[in-house]
This record gives sequence, structure tokens and C-alpha cells, in this order.
Amino acid sequence: MAKEAKTNAMRMLDRQKVKYETLAYECDEFIDGIHCADITGAPYEQSFKTLVMEGKSGGYYVFVVPIDKELDLKKAAKAAGEKSVEMIHVKDINKITGYIRGGCTAIGM
Repeated sequence: MAKEAKTNAMRMLDRQKVKYETLAYECDEFIDGIHCADITGAPYEQSFKTLVMEGKSGGYYVFVVPIDKELDLKKAAKAAGEKSVEMIHVKDINKITGYIRGGCTAIGM
């Protein structure tokens, strides 16, 4: 039997002996969180998206929001103590977070 591939988040949870369940599905290309929840049967109210933003100062911020909601950029900037924030470029996700698009989590960043 092949060894299960683990993410940084899974390894961190394992070290802390936190129980969790993984949901696996085939995905040729990432669509969005709602599509992923529909495929796995996960309830929307228990499904979240992780958005990585860059502030005007150059700092990075991670926001976790329900998959069926939008992030208010003005409120996000205020919460981060920034004048403004914007999404990082898709091409920079792995370099900045260590994760791939569609697989980001605030755990382990």
C-alpha cells in the first residue's frame, strides 16, 4: 500500500495529535471552493477558502472566509492595519505560502 502524501498542515496536526479527516477528489484544474465542496459533499457552512493578500507596506496577510462569501478589501485592510490589500498573483502562491493554488491553508504557512 502506498504511503499517504501529507501536506505541511497534516504533518503539523499529526505532531500535535489533532484528529482530522481528509477528503480526496480528482481535480485536473482548480475551479473554486464551492465546486470542491459539491464534489466532496462537504457542507458550505463547514468549508472555507484561504486568501493570501499583500498589503501596501509589502507584508502578507492570510484571510479565511466561508467559500460562499467575498472578502471586503477595505475591511481586510483595516483589520491588517494597512492602507490597502490586494490578492497575491497566482504565480507567486507557492513561493510565498509553500502551497499550491486551491490547496492553501493558514495552518503551516
